Amino acid sequence: MNSRTILYGAAASMAAALFLMPTPVMAQGGPPPGFDKMVEAAAAKPTPQLGGHPDLTGYWSVPGGLSADQINDGKTTYLFGKEGGNPRGSGGGPVRTDPNPPPYKPELLDKVKDLAAHETKLDPAYFCKPQGIPRAGAPRQIVATPNLVIFLYQIDGGAGDAPGNAVRLIPTDGREHRKDIDPLYFGDSVGHWEGDTLVVDVTKFTDDTWMGNRGYFHSRKMHMVERVTRKGDTLRYEATVEDPTVLTGPWVLAPRTLLYSDAMVVEAPPCIEFDEAHLVNDNHL
Repeated sequence: MNSRTILYGAAASMAAALFLMPTPVMAQGGPPPGFDKMVEAAAAKPTPQLGGHPDLTGYWSVPGGLSADQINDGKTTYLFGKEGGNPRGSGGGPVRTDPNPPPYKPELLDKVKDLAAHETKLDPAYFCKPQGIPRAGAPRQIVATPNLVIFLYQIDGGAGDAPGNAVRLIPTDGREHRKDIDPLYFGDSVGHWEGDTLVVDVTKFTDDTWMGNRGYFHSRKMHMVERVTRKGDTLRYEATVEDPTVLTGPWVLAPRTLLYSDAMVVEAPPCIEFDEAHLVNDNHL
């Protein structure tokens, strides 16, 4: 299986012209059967503690084969609809639209649409570059210590995302952001506690990532705040993005609720790009 099959096998039905506007929904996916009850039962369990705060350590995921992107507290985050087929040539299958796109400045909407329309040539992740955040979403596994929290990512390579692993080190000892580093794909993170919630402030981003696989570009002035709260065996992940260069205001991503398990992150297959020379159009096929 080549990298393009891994990256875009699940994305062939996306319509670039519709990425920024939600369409009428004729069919809507949903969480796994009984997900609400699973969350309720998991949240009722005791919350482990570490140094006076909830212990975030664990493997966090959604059961039933759905990604965290598809779950919003037991409801679907992404909508699936069909409106006149797919102009990208996927045979008229369902078109995925985003009900919560970033609030781009009006003069930049055409650029976003153009990037989305030429994703196979312009998406950094399509060429095996790190996803960065917020695109990578919530961490798959967390290792917590009293003064350092480690976020581990396992990116499986579906829906236009290069497979791979990533790690973020988040000090919680009161230090400030580093000033002597170059821009980073996952930015520079520092954390602090607000009650039972870990708040992670992230700056120093490179602009060589997208916020999502719909042409959601950003500048180096992007600033992100994540809020992570454990209750029993559930983890609530929230994120807000600001970028005064390209956005009209904060972009508040849909919160995600994940469940604890004793699984572990595994090594992802390497992403190897060798299909670009054979592409003849922009279809994600």
